[in-house]
Amino acid sequence: MRETVKVSKIFLLIEKFQKLDRGLIYMILTLGFISILCLYSIDKGQGAIYLKHLIRFLFAFVILITVAFTHINFWYRYAYHFYFLILFLLIVLKFVGVTAKGAQRWLDFGFFHVQPSEVAKLAIILVLAKFYNLVKVENTNKLFSLLVSAILILIPFLLVLRQPDLGTAVLILGAALGTLWIVGLNRKIFISGFIIIILSLPFIFAAMKPYQKQRVVNFFNTERDPLGANYQVIQAKIGIGSGGIFGKGYLRGSQSSLDFVPENHTDFVFSHFAEEFGLVGSLLLLWLFFSIIKRVTLIGDQSKNNFSKIFCYAFAFNFFLYIAINLGMVTGLLPVVGVPLPILSYGGTAMLTNMIGFGIVLSSKLYNEDFI
Repeated sequence: MRETVKVSKIFLLIEKFQKLDRGLIYMILTLGFISILCLYSIDKGQGAIYLKHLIRFLFAFVILITVAFTHINFWYRYAYHFYFLILFLLIVLKFVGVTAKGAQRWLDFGFFHVQPSEVAKLAIILVLAKFYNLVKVENTNKLFSLLVSAILILIPFLLVLRQPDLGTAVLILGAALGTLWIVGLNRKIFISGFIIIILSLPFIFAAMKPYQKQRVVNFFNTERDPLGANYQVIQAKIGIGSGGIFGKGYLRGSQSSLDFVPENHTDFVFSHFAEEFGLVGSLLLLWLFFSIIKRVTLIGDQSKNNFSKIFCYAFAFNFFLYIAINLGMVTGLLPVVGVPLPILSYGGTAMLTNMIGFGIVLSSKLYNEDFI
């Protein structure tokens, strides 16, 4: 009898595995393979960076599959719990967080560091998806719904802004606003909010840290201080431009191999990729990114419940924000705010957060028929 139960469970697991969106999984694996090749080139084959990245990617991929097999009802049921857990970690961070580069962003768990602000982006999407799944469509623009959503958004936003981590705070706000747009918030509210933000810019600038103000000033005058504050962006653009149409070839990127571009394994990894693979390689990479976004939104389209629809669309939008802000930052079109390129950049928490998000997307499709 026990053997029969075990066999049936194995067949059920195989059946579930076959129902996974393998197209999305293959694209994520391809992106991971590209990231490892890219970091191997930056690392010059020494092993310190690319091996850690490989281990992190494999670990995150196992988490992705585990989350995919976790019923979507679990994420719906515990969305609020997850949100308040992240708020708790953001508060604890103020007292016991690890400080690096002038910001208190990491919690030290001994064998690994966690950046709660990165996970906060996922938490805000989950909690808003659950909240608006419960709210009737006709009540979306009612005052009570707006106040609740504003509170849910502003608390993690302000906690992250105080670390200070402007880039992640902007992404949290962007993910939240994208979610509100998806659920059908009145456009007049967005326009009013945009006008308020524009009018508040002088006060926002005055409240910034000195180094943040410096980044804004440098953005509007890229030729200022070419050997200091603007050095990184200038060298990154040189690397991208020197790649030409087809690139210099794998392991032949001089800007990175000669260490002209600081942080070329994290936020500025695209500069190295573009130098070695050129315009053609960069366009193929962008095609892969947008194919992943299209696949996630397609799963959202096919979802039979609002929670999964909202989550898939909001997560796809957040993934797009990562890409748009990072590329804008590297090419000098946006100020440098410390946003990594998804999966391609070296960084454990950001990768793990994205993999958990993809896992929830896969779970949405896998358990599409039996949502509570």
